[in-house]
Amino acid sequence: MSRQPNEQPGPRGAGSRRPRRAWRVTAGIVSIVAAGVLGPSSGVLAADPGHRAFGDVSVFASAPAPGHPFGIAVDGDRVYVSTSAGDFFAGHQNSDDERVFTYDDAGTLVGTTVIDTADDSDMGLFGLALDGNTGKNHKLYVADMNGRILRLDLAKHPAAPEVFSQVPADTGLAGDWMKAMWNDLVFDKAGNLYVPDDKPRIWRVGPDGTAAIWFTDPRLTGFFGFAGGPLGGRIDPTGTWLYFSITVAADPALTAQIWRVRLVDHPGAADLQLVHEFPFDPTAPAPPQATGLAFAKSGNLYVSLLGPNEIAVLDPAGNEINRISDPRFHSPWGLAFQGNSLLVTNGDLEPADNPDAWKIFKVYVGETGLPLNRPKMPGG
Repeated sequence: MSRQPNEQPGPRGAGSRRPRRAWRVTAGIVSIVAAGVLGPSSGVLAADPGHRAFGDVSVFASAPAPGHPFGIAVDGDRVYVSTSAGDFFAGHQNSDDERVFTYDDAGTLVGTTVIDTADDSDMGLFGLALDGNTGKNHKLYVADMNGRILRLDLAKHPAAPEVFSQVPADTGLAGDWMKAMWNDLVFDKAGNLYVPDDKPRIWRVGPDGTAAIWFTDPRLTGFFGFAGGPLGGRIDPTGTWLYFSITVAADPALTAQIWRVRLVDHPGAADLQLVHEFPFDPTAPAPPQATGLAFAKSGNLYVSLLGPNEIAVLDPAGNEINRISDPRFHSPWGLAFQGNSLLVTNGDLEPADNPDAWKIFKVYVGETGLPLNRPKMPGG
């Protein structure tokens, strides 16, 4: 595989920051009154004493080549970002491998790990999850959408990746993302990883790396058959539901959907519930295309939408209460909370590369994120 020269970790600038700043809130939200401060129950989150408004967008960091930041995870004073420079639907083929970038909490690049991928790869990395081990046993788990989960040792820079799990060979699905595509990663408290696969199914990977199909249902089928189904995932504040996105649904055609399935050992059709549907507007430039998810402590769910380049906010009942947009959003994908703000990766899924769009944005939302499960894993 090819390598960029001087691919070594170390202090590196976060890139130039453009002074332009714009934000917009739609979805029929009522006007903000009395200096613009309303409580969360109103559907509009409060401004902070520093006069930042809900939806205020700034650049947190830039991603160097190969660009196309996808997954994101926050770990104290470190932020990890995965890339997917190869993308079938954007017509991107990548022979420069993928990366996991490490930033400090101010957005400065401090480390780079190269993830070996095939020449002319048309699918890269997405989901990131952290375990609860401490010290030298603390690990970052990385979803390679080609059907494997890698594990990085965070005590080393750069960390040589090891394969933690992969699609079992006896399923006949291994080695081809069009048969099994491992997207996001979601830990439960017991150390199981839930992995949405848009074929459509959800895998469960045990603490020892053993993978099996946990749930499937024809209602989750994507518009393309081999793609468009389950993608982003997160466990809700009650700990009893796994929420996940359908990017481009088959029924109703071209809608985007948020579903939830009960976290039991053997869920069935009765354990699946539709939470929200983003309708397809034939006059819009593109379908809505829901991708990454992030829960706030309040139970509000933030959803990336590729089509309109916006972030939607759903209340705990599944109603859309806010919409955030910015002209610098280009295929917003991964979401992770940092304090009262949301970090958003710019996937840049356009036909041509646009390095100026390889950004991670910081969006003020006035509420904190739901802590993710970080279980103790074997070996720690």
